[in-house]
Amino acid sequence: MTDTAPIFLLGLQRGGTNQMLNALRSHPDTVWPDGEMHEVLRPRPAPRAEVLRTLAGYLPTALRSGDILNPRHAPGPLLPRDRAWIARELARATDRNLPEVRRYKRALAAQGLGPSFPLGRGRMLVKVMNYNIGLATELDRIYPGARFVGLVRDPYGICESMMARGADPSQILPLYRYFGETLLRLEARGLPLKVVRLEDMIVDFRKTVDEVFELCGLEPGATRGLCLQSKERITDAQGRVVGTRKVDTFHAFDRVNGHMREDVNEAARASLAPEVAGMIQKNCAAIMERFGYLAPKAMG
Repeated sequence: MTDTAPIFLLGLQRGGTNQMLNALRSHPDTVWPDGEMHEVLRPRPAPRAEVLRTLAGYLPTALRSGDILNPRHAPGPLLPRDRAWIARELARATDRNLPEVRRYKRALAAQGLGPSFPLGRGRMLVKVMNYNIGLATELDRIYPGARFVGLVRDPYGICESMMARGADPSQILPLYRYFGETLLRLEARGLPLKVVRLEDMIVDFRKTVDEVFELCGLEPGATRGLCLQSKERITDAQGRVVGTRKVDTFHAFDRVNGHMREDVNEAARASLAPEVAGMIQKNCAAIMERFGYLAPKAMG
């Protein structure tokens, strides 16, 4: 590992990745692009010039190798030109986002939670979500010495939270299995990877962050807290909700656990229909046991 090796955070939607992402962002040695990897390299079509330019840049890769960055299905192998394109475009996106990186660091410094200046040259930090975890071995080839952090959560919590947002268990559970099985294969392969359970973050956030910093070669103690964003409703003169705005909230590492408990539905298992709970046991039992969750025989 070098002092410039990237850090990749591997996660699932509704899996608690934002807390760990922002803990890593709080370190003075990290920099990052604006968005998850697929959002940066494969944005949705929109009538904006910068988005259209990015789509045009992705088109040769899509024609050559398929829609490899689609987070809704497993990717295939990459060609050397695909790897070169990913490295080039992630670097460009990170450079473009440096003003926001500096704003974030200054905001933390103003709260007394960390320095506003970098300690080193800057470690690129990229969030890789859902089926894009299948690109981890390719990212390891592109970036020798990169470090990987895989964030997992009990499938009952994942399923309940995704279903509350309109997802179907028939889509959620294959994704959970793919994600979990891929993490286990990456571990067995010897990838420089640390698997972190959301539930352990909630118990002792400071300890978990220090362990992740150690894996990534980031100096512990260089930062003392993180910034999270909450959404605030915008209303008109009649009191009708007309939009939302993001509001920064700051939390010391030693005090963030209470905030996280508010975000995790500990009653997720009880709130799921019995048939959905049965589907989870049938599809995810082996993965749950490997990650230290309750075995099916203990779930009654």
